[in-house]
Order: sequence, then C-alpha cells, then structure tokens
Amino acid sequence: MRDRVAGLGLGGIRSDHAIITPAIGSMMQTLRGFLLVAWVVMLVTTVVNPSAVDDNAVGTTAVVAAVYALKYGWRRLTALLGVNRCYLCTDGVAVTDRFGRIRDSVAWSEVAGVQQTALVGLVTGCHRVEIFRSPSVGPLWFVAPGAKSALVQDLLDEGRRSGALQ
Repeated sequence: MRDRVAGLGLGGIRSDHAIITPAIGSMMQTLRGFLLVAWVVMLVTTVVNPSAVDDNAVGTTAVVAAVYALKYGWRRLTALLGVNRCYLCTDGVAVTDRFGRIRDSVAWSEVAGVQQTALVGLVTGCHRVEIFRSPSVGPLWFVAPGAKSALVQDLLDEGRRSGALQ
C-alpha cells in the first residue's frame, strides 16, 4: 500500500492514521460504548446486590474483553493491509477505502482550506475533516475516530509546515 501512495507524487509518507466509514464505523463505536456502559452497570449491580446478578458479571466481562480484543486486532490488521487509512505525505494527503485502494488524494499546493467538525458524546467521539480545493473538484473528506484524534492535529501541523494552512 505504501508503494501505491508513494507513486502519487505526494512525496514521502510522514505518518498514517486510521479513519472510519461514517455509517459502519460510527455505529460500531457507539455499540462498543453502550456495551461498556452496560458492563459498568452490571458491575455496580454486582457490588450493590450480589445475589441479584447470579454470576452474570463474569460472562459480561468476558464479552467486553473479547469485543475490545477484536477491536485491537482489527486495528492492527487494517493498518497492516492499508485499509481505511489517511496517509499524510510531505506534499499532500491520500485516503484509502475499505478495500485498501486509494479513494482520493490532494496535494498541499491545491488546498484552499480545512474544515473540521467534532462530534463528541457519552459513548462516541469522532472528527469529520474536509479538505477544500478548487471549486470544480469536491472536497476530500474523511472521519477520524476518537474524541482527541491525533490525525487531526498531525494534519493541521503538516498543512502549516507545508505552507498550505495558516
């Protein structure tokens, strides 16, 4: 995957970060959050009234641990395969789709501006980033997971370093 991105003429890859698809990624993040909230409620119920739970806390803990282990494994696999990634290069940005193909790219010299919208809730958090270019071409957009996404800060730093952003 790194070879394909390097072949775009955007210079060397400085960093790469995970991105999510708006519908599926956000839904999975929300479901994991609700699962975690349900687990905390189960543990509080176990502490307050142990006889009312009937050893369900062990099973619930195992399910929560398995879900988060799968999430960690999925993140490692997608990073290895270059799936749903944002590559910050010396001279631009490239974004891949869920099959690891390059979905869109933009050179820093073409960037007219960046708009970032944060969505933070009780169980989910993400940033929608739009990189604007000439009016004839639509913006490059992606969704970065997490309430404090390192991708957003790295993107703004790279844009400032290249002189595309103020």
